[in-house]
Amino acid sequence: MDGPALAAAAPDAVVLATGARPRHPRLELIDDPVVLDAWSVIRGGEVPRGRIVVADWRGDWIGLGVALQLASQRRKVALCVTGFAAGEHLQQYVRAAMLAQAARARIEILPNVRLYGADSDTVYLQHTLTEEPVLLEGIAGTVLAQGHDPVNDLDPVALGVQADRVFTAGDCVTPRTVEEAVLEGLSVAAEL
Repeated sequence: MDGPALAAAAPDAVVLATGARPRHPRLELIDDPVVLDAWSVIRGGEVPRGRIVVADWRGDWIGLGVALQLASQRRKVALCVTGFAAGEHLQQYVRAAMLAQAARARIEILPNVRLYGADSDTVYLQHTLTEEPVLLEGIAGTVLAQGHDPVNDLDPVALGVQADRVFTAGDCVTPRTVEEAVLEGLSVAAEL
């Protein structure tokens, strides 16, 4: 669906549930390092051989899940999390099970670090409490789990499309959890 198709449909109501895209923060990159986003890795995108850093900003399913996925492919993985613990925004029983899997898979977990940049074989981090640099050397690639940006390109008001009612649901409002998106979808359906 695009703007002209939306206008041609002449809708009485529009429900925007257009999702999100991976967030790519501004980083200091030198010498063209391999930087991938978690979504491409989950979809089976090519990941270079060697040690991989997963830079996890949110502490949710994605960073820990991608680290586990890579480790299951016999990759050496360092999971670098901005928070105090990997998976800190997961329910305790889920987090404990996933951390046990990470320990068995020998995933290195570095808490309290934020991604700053990378070069061809080094990832540059900053400790969130001390602000001191943390360098990880011998890195083949970095996977970004840095949150999401909303996709709201089909906003009918911005496109000049007439609709009596416009509803939004899910990540196009602001990226969060699936539970919140489902609740918003149910609320919209009840209003229609």
